[in-house]
Amino acid sequence: MSIKRMLASAALILPIAVTFIPFQADAQIRRPVRRSVPARIIRRPVRVRVRTPVQVRRRIVIPGRWVQTNRGRRWIPARSVYR
Repeated sequence: MSIKRMLASAALILPIAVTFIPFQADAQIRRPVRRSVPARIIRRPVRVRVRTPVQVRRRIVIPGRWVQTNRGRRWIPARSVYR
């Protein structure tokens, strides 16, 4: 292979090869991928209790409130509790 042919092929390949080299600026743009959906947790089925009319009368409503978590504040809606 002649030197002219090697230089010509190097001149053609070098600009293409430079484009595939990762730079530090590219690493700053790419953010880590975070799932919006948490991993699926397998739970045991909830046992449903049959309530008598007396237990239904003792239902207490807990109002909704804000709770501070590690990721910020989170709203917990109101719910009913049997006491």
